[in-house]
Order: sequence, then structure tokens, then C-alpha cells
Amino acid sequence: MSNVSISLARRRSAQLAAQSITTEPKVVITPPHVVKARQSFAYFCELMGKPAAKHMKDWHNAFLTGESNEHLLDVAGPNTCLLSPRGSAKSTVIGMLVAWLIGRHAEKKKLLRTLYVSYNVDVARNKSAAIKNLICNKEYQEIFPTVRLSKHRTSDELWSIDFEFAEIDIRGEDAFTVACAGLKGTITSKRSSLIIVDDAIKSAAAIANPDIRREMEANWNNVIVPTMFQGARAIALGTRFHFDDLFTTTFCEKRGWKVITQGALSYDDSGNPKSYWPKMWSIKYLLKLQAEDRTSFSYQYLNRPIKTTELGISPELFVKGEVPDDYDIVGVGIDLSAGMSERNDWTVFTLAGRVGDKVYIIDYKRMRSMGNIEKVEALCELLVEWNLLRMNDDGQFFRTDSPVVIWPEVVAYQKSFEGDLKRMLFNEWQLYNLSISPVKGFRGDKLARLRGIIGLFQGKKIIFNKYRDFSCMTDEVINFGHASHDDCADSLNMVVQGLMKRGGAQIEWR
Repeated sequence: MSNVSISLARRRSAQLAAQSITTEPKVVITPPHVVKARQSFAYFCELMGKPAAKHMKDWHNAFLTGESNEHLLDVAGPNTCLLSPRGSAKSTVIGMLVAWLIGRHAEKKKLLRTLYVSYNVDVARNKSAAIKNLICNKEYQEIFPTVRLSKHRTSDELWSIDFEFAEIDIRGEDAFTVACAGLKGTITSKRSSLIIVDDAIKSAAAIANPDIRREMEANWNNVIVPTMFQGARAIALGTRFHFDDLFTTTFCEKRGWKVITQGALSYDDSGNPKSYWPKMWSIKYLLKLQAEDRTSFSYQYLNRPIKTTELGISPELFVKGEVPDDYDIVGVGIDLSAGMSERNDWTVFTLAGRVGDKVYIIDYKRMRSMGNIEKVEALCELLVEWNLLRMNDDGQFFRTDSPVVIWPEVVAYQKSFEGDLKRMLFNEWQLYNLSISPVKGFRGDKLARLRGIIGLFQGKKIIFNKYRDFSCMTDEVINFGHASHDDCADSLNMVVQGLMKRGGAQIEWR
């Protein structure tokens, strides 16, 4: 028995000794192509089957700044806007970039929160789904093995990678990887370090409506921008559809954006046309598109907004400046409406004065009212604000020594306003410094009427008071024919035509 015990003891000792021997850990050798793909976005695209075309290399240089901060790795820098032709694969490349950045940040155990913004959430959701599919790709998993989708947040509208698997510390954070938002309608933004704006404009018809443009601009400035981290970056991709779209007013150089503009056609020194992407779009096909519709081609393929006879007046022609104290003549143009619902037009009073050959737009007022009394009182209140009338504490109006001409349009129901206006101003209030010169209605269509003062705009003869907000009037004039209302444009037209109208010839006898 003793021999058996000794042999068992020796066996146990040998087993323990064998277990105590540490084996040399295996050295994991990362393939060179994987290392290169992690470091080079261009090579990553090549491995994923999307090698960069010549025009895309400019995008890479603009997007990848090589700068880093607390929130971004290698892509920190100024907000960037890319205007490239339709069909140039902008969305494909930006989706690849977001997927690559997710892997790059996960490799460094850094949290990256991306907000994907489009015209509406449905459009953004499709872009988000494409990024998720890319992450699930076998080649992507080989390059970034620490990235896998979370099982908790899985919707295309809001999803995240598995932060625990990637060993990313998210304690106390509202952690996500990609969230979607739409610029049109009511949106809810999330604090983000990278904002991608893609397909923000649905169509030329949609963006031609100034109400939609103002809504989208307000959502960007009031909802999305305040939720950007300090050091965050926005990248906007798009194609021009309108000369006064978001790429003119918001995503532009005057707002501090870096803008890259590419056209589908260019010309060599001999004047021969060249395609920006010959493998995808032949020069013959591009010239055919241009011949079929030069206006659309200029916007969507050349990113060059042009003016057509269907459009109003260019925004550059609206000059703002100081208004003088003394005028040769002062007047008010009135465009009337008798409804109060949102579908009805507005009643607009435009106050302006002329000095020499220049017209100064001093102020204007918009209102909706059924009755004529409220409109007459609103007119007088506007004149009181500019000391053209006086008012006591009881709300009674008194005349001044400043003559004012009033141009109301009198057509159909508007004739009743003329009668009430004369009765109240002269019979009841004795405001004899005011005179009424009814406008019997313009001949021709409204666009023809507006063209009558375009020469004054082009000659910088119309100056708007820089201390008043004329954004609504400006939108209506710029988008004349496309805007939902044209009351401000009509009122402006009336007062300018009235101020510049020459009186009858007079003979001086000596």
C-alpha cells in the first residue's frame, strides 16, 4: 500500500507541476492589408469594393483633416459642405466614411456619436440602415473585429454598437452610435459629435416654397446646432435645386463653412468638354442631359444657380442701409385682404419715402382682419411710430405737418375700404396731412408688374431700412410665383410705383 501511495503522490505532484508551467502566449499577427485599411480610408474603400474615383479624392482630403480633439479622431475641423453632381456617389462615400470612423474610434476605445440628418426621418433611416449593413460585412469585421452591433438598440433610426464588447467607457453617457433626424417638420435632436447632412433637399418644387425653407433653416439653427458638442463637426452633402436654398443661406462660406463645389462638365484649354467621371457618365450622355433641360442641368449637375424669367429678384439686389430724416415724398402702399384664416392673404402696409431717384423702404406691417376699422387703425398706428401722425393717451389721432400719400388698391370689395378710409381719416379724425390716391388695379399679370421695378433694384435705387426685419417681404419678392403669398410684394410694388410716378406736365408762365 505504501508503494501505491507514493506513486499516487508522485503523480499528483507531476500533474501540479505540469499545470504550473505557463505556455508562451500566441502572438497574433495582424495582416498588413488590415493595418493599412485601419489607417487609410482610401484603402478601406478599395477593400470594401468601392475604390475612390478621381473626383472623390478631393472629398477625402476635405473630410480627413488629420486633426483630433476630445470628441473626434482625425476628422476634427471646420464644418464642410460638398456640392457635387447628382449620381456622384456622395451618399455611398459618406456612409463608408461613417462606418470607417466608427471602427477607428472603437479601436481607440473612443465614443463616437453621429447624427444623420436628411429631408425627413424616413430618408435618413435608409442611409442609417446602409451603414449597419456595412458593419455586418465580413470584410469589415476582419478590419475592425471589436465592432459589432448591440442587441439592445437595433432600430435603423437609433442604434449603437456593443460598447461593452468594444471596451468603450460609457458610464453616465447617453451613448448611441447613429441617430436619425429630419430637417422638415418637428424634430428631436441628440447631442452629437459628428453631424451628417445628406439629401436635405427633396426636390426643386419643395425647396421653392419659402415657408419650407424657413422651417428647415429654423430647425437647423434652433434644434440641431445647439446640441452639437464643442469641437463637433458638420458635413453637408447636396446638389443645388434653388438659387436661395440652404446652400446659399446656411451651409455657406459666410457662415464659416468650407465649401467644395464640383461640376459634371469642365472644359480643357482647347474648349473640349470633359466628364468628371468618365467611367460612370460619358461626355455624350452629359451633353444630352444639358441639351434637354439647361436650367435643371445647371443646378443639379453643375451646381450653378441661374436666374430665369420665371423667378423673382436675386437676393443680392436687396440693399440695406440708413434711411434719411427728410423726403421729397412719403407714402404707404396697401394690399388688402378680407379673411382671417391661414389660407387667406394678408393685409400689408408698406411705408416708404423718395429722395431724388432713390426709394427708401422705411417699415411695413402685416395683419389679418375682417373689418375695415381695424385696418385703418393699424395704418394710423404705423404712421404714429414714424411721427407722421400723433396720438394722445386716449388713442385719438392728430395730424402733423408731414404730408403722406396713401395708395390703396380698390378692386371689388376693396372699394368699401376706400369709403371707410376717407370717412374715418377726414370726417372723423380730420387728418388732412394724409391724402388718398386709389390704385385702380395694375394691368397685366403680377410677374409683369413686378418686372416694372426690377430696374430700380438693379440700379440699387431701392434701399431697405437696416433696422427693420424685411425677411418675409424679401422671401415673397425673391420667390415671386412660388411663394404661398404675394401680398408683401404687391404692397411694395404699389408704393414704389406711386413714389416714382411723375405728375402731370405743368407750364410755367413768365
